[in-house]
Amino acid sequence: MNLLMAILLSTVLGGCALSNPSPETPKKTALDVPYEPTSYGIAREMLNMAGVTSKDLIYDLGCGDGRIVILAAKERGARGIGVDLDPERIRESRENVKSVGVTHLVRFYEQNLLDTDISQATVVMLYLYPEVNIKLRPKLLKELKPGTRIVSHSHTMGDWEDDATQRVEEHDLHFFVVPANMTGTWRWDEPDGRRTSLSLTQKFQRVKGSMTIGAETYPIVDCSLRGSTLLFAVDRLVQGEKEVFSYEGQILADTIQGKITPRGRGQGVNRWQATRDPATTVSIAE
Repeated sequence: MNLLMAILLSTVLGGCALSNPSPETPKKTALDVPYEPTSYGIAREMLNMAGVTSKDLIYDLGCGDGRIVILAAKERGARGIGVDLDPERIRESRENVKSVGVTHLVRFYEQNLLDTDISQATVVMLYLYPEVNIKLRPKLLKELKPGTRIVSHSHTMGDWEDDATQRVEEHDLHFFVVPANMTGTWRWDEPDGRRTSLSLTQKFQRVKGSMTIGAETYPIVDCSLRGSTLLFAVDRLVQGEKEVFSYEGQILADTIQGKITPRGRGQGVNRWQATRDPATTVSIAE
């Protein structure tokens, strides 16, 4: 009896020693936003809203199956980069782009969108959660060139107001244009030689300020900023009489160039060039 028990015990222990351990379940990538595909109708309207052409480079951050950039390449000849953290979606995107035949225009990368270099984009597409949009917002403002267009499916950018909203298939599409930073003090000489300064504050694309010419200070009105193009008007004294002047300028780093157009007596248009003191520049998101 004892011998039999010993044999049984040896057999059981031996079986345990020789058996292979159960393989571990592969770990899935933790995703900030679960996959929810954009309909093709909404995808086309997002491309329309951004005015996508063959000259554009589109980044779709959280690209899913890649349909937006593939559609842009197929129907508009645009180049595209799709980024997603989910390896299954990237594999699917790469299969989809091959089936359509636009692999020469579109690439897909498995990586975190917050680590992606987006500086070359002319258009950015988003279908993320509101909190992810807010987390992404500083990167968009810092890395994207002024004038870059952004379309966000369903979600806003917090207190960064959109430039347009469109309702499609019971979803809101939000359109943004990345604004240049116009903050600070700009200086130049008027045609009559008077030293002039323009002091501007800014919250995203909303700009306010005042102009000082000689000893007189005037508020600026009708101000708008679209990418790197600034428009505003000033109602100021000229030879003792008030006149309205329209200003238009294109910013490049710490220089702005454009024209001044009087609205009244029909004087000719004057060229305008101002230089900013870089030490006066502040964040436009605070």
